[in-house]
Amino acid sequence: MGGRSARHRAQTPPDEIVIRGAIYCVNLEDTHPPEFGKTRPALIISNSEQNAILKTVVVVPISTRPPHIWPLRLELPARPKLKKGFAVIPGLRQVSKSRLIEEAGVLPEEFLEAVTEAVAAYLGD
Repeated sequence: MGGRSARHRAQTPPDEIVIRGAIYCVNLEDTHPPEFGKTRPALIISNSEQNAILKTVVVVPISTRPPHIWPLRLELPARPKLKKGFAVIPGLRQVSKSRLIEEAGVLPEEFLEAVTEAVAAYLGD
């Protein structure tokens, strides 16, 4: 991520296809506490078909702060050369594709199923 600020990094064009399960560095600035801010990794959870049509995607921010707390924080599968991370379900939000800076990998379908289940548990009664 170097020393360049988020506004000077290349952004994802709004018409680029972004797949569900991809991790992107995302500029989450212009927030109010306790919302997640700064540029951080986030998991794309909106479906690939809608991502291809819309200029926005739904993301779940990733934090390195433990612990795993069902259904609020899910530990990501181990990824080579990357810190341990946790998908923070209460931080889910819609963002413009122009806030996506660079892709950092794709998570397995089994983990996405666990995220979908956690989102349903978090949002349901």
